[in-house]
Amino acid sequence: MSAIVMRSRHIFLRSVVRVLFGATCTFVMPQVLRAHAIHTTMTVLTTTPSGLTLNIRAFADDFSATVARFAGRRAPADSSAPAVDVARYVNAHFTVHDGAGRVVTLESCGIRRANELYWLCFRAVTPQSGTGVRLRNRMLTELHDDQVNIVQVENRGARRTLLFTKASAAALLGS
Repeated sequence: MSAIVMRSRHIFLRSVVRVLFGATCTFVMPQVLRAHAIHTTMTVLTTTPSGLTLNIRAFADDFSATVARFAGRRAPADSSAPAVDVARYVNAHFTVHDGAGRVVTLESCGIRRANELYWLCFRAVTPQSGTGVRLRNRMLTELHDDQVNIVQVENRGARRTLLFTKASAAALLGS
């Protein structure tokens, strides 16, 4: 084969690769870039003498879709979620039981949206600042099988991290 033919094939193959790469970047990559690769919520739970404060971070698209489904609605295109639906969803999926085994109601202390995230604040009144309290975080586990919910507990100066999945049992908060 002559050098000219070899050079023409090389240029042709390089052009095909560029077109395929461009098509991949144009049609496939935007979907990948829009999706977050990890399915998680992050909660910082702080004990106080009167109870617990939970500060929860969740991705807006997944969270609003799940809250809407839980409320029997279609997922909104703008990833919005009414506060009343958020409170019902969180109370059903982030459960807190006091030392006697009774369910403790979580009261909203703030819901805000910051770009692609929801920041949720909830408080619970528990006697004896968390003694015997058990909690379980099943948020978004009905949406993603690989959902992992991280709860960083700050209890009487000690810190520990709890991980919850769909199959996780409730965890004891403190002694």
